[in-house]
Amino acid sequence: MVIKPAAPSAGGARAGGAAELTACLAVRPGGTVVRLSGGLHAGTARLLRESVEGALDGGPTTVVLDLTDVTADDDLGLWVIPAVAGDAHARGVAFTVVAPKRSLRIRLRRLGGRPFEITDARPAD
Repeated sequence: MVIKPAAPSAGGARAGGAAELTACLAVRPGGTVVRLSGGLHAGTARLLRESVEGALDGGPTTVVLDLTDVTADDDLGLWVIPAVAGDAHARGVAFTVVAPKRSLRIRLRRLGGRPFEITDARPAD
């Protein structure tokens, strides 16, 4: 399933050239992978939240948030991640973030809120 923003901005890009965010959910036995692609910023963070909430509604034991193809334009978009990690924790769901880019892993570790696992290994397709 692919989820796209309800109202993309004109031209499908944000100032600075970052593409809008899209999400693809892959349900696997016991877990769900939420694979994001495009620009994560304050204006697209809602899609991240809605995608993870949709994954959690399916009752998985694990949720993997794959940020391999994401450009994090500002930290406001990243602040959603500890919040959804807390939602997962409250439901007893393990939450892992895949961030192959070292700079993104560093930024994620600086965020407060619910701790979550961060890895650089992308889940197999």
